[in-house]
Amino acid sequence: MATGTTRILILNGSLRGDRGNSHALVQYAQTLIAARPDATSAVLTLAAIRDSVEAVYEQLCGCDGLLVVSGVYWNSWSSPMQRFVEVATAFEQSPAFWGKPVACAVSMDSVGGVEVAARIHGTFSGLGCWSPPCSTLVVSRVGQEAIQASQGKPDDPNDDVWRPEDLETVIGNLLRAAAWDRTGWQQWPHVGLQPLSGPWPGQGELDMGTPLFL
Repeated sequence: MATGTTRILILNGSLRGDRGNSHALVQYAQTLIAARPDATSAVLTLAAIRDSVEAVYEQLCGCDGLLVVSGVYWNSWSSPMQRFVEVATAFEQSPAFWGKPVACAVSMDSVGGVEVAARIHGTFSGLGCWSPPCSTLVVSRVGQEAIQASQGKPDDPNDDVWRPEDLETVIGNLLRAAAWDRTGWQQWPHVGLQPLSGPWPGQGELDMGTPLFL
């Protein structure tokens, strides 16, 4: 395993940015990471990126692992998260993502969270990341109400429902994985897109040289 400080970059994919459920999970994750003497974290709020594309790339390159936090919007992730993936596709299999572990924490009202979490892991795997064991947390409003309703009952049927405290397990596994050596992975062939430069394109048309066939 590598030595030194393990650096985790938290991607806040919420539509509300630094407010709401995703922000609460981000803050809790930062607290858990700060409690580790050999770990540190930084947050990139995707709904409010003010840096250039180059600066975001350097921030990605500078981390050892990623925690992706998102809400659920009609069984999908947010538009800022979608835009991030679209722009960051040009960084596929680059030092921004290559060989780095990814974990996720998803908040939802009642449905769709597991699907969004699976999509996060699948997409970031394609970018060059990998998923450690028990690296997914899905917290729902319905689940939290069920936990509160059955608290103190014998043989509590909601004892194993995901709750924010389970983020400690996710963070622990992510930090362990992020401290491993990232060399030795094999890449598959891919057609790279043209990376953008200048201010982060939060909206508007986006053309990075995707092949035209129609």
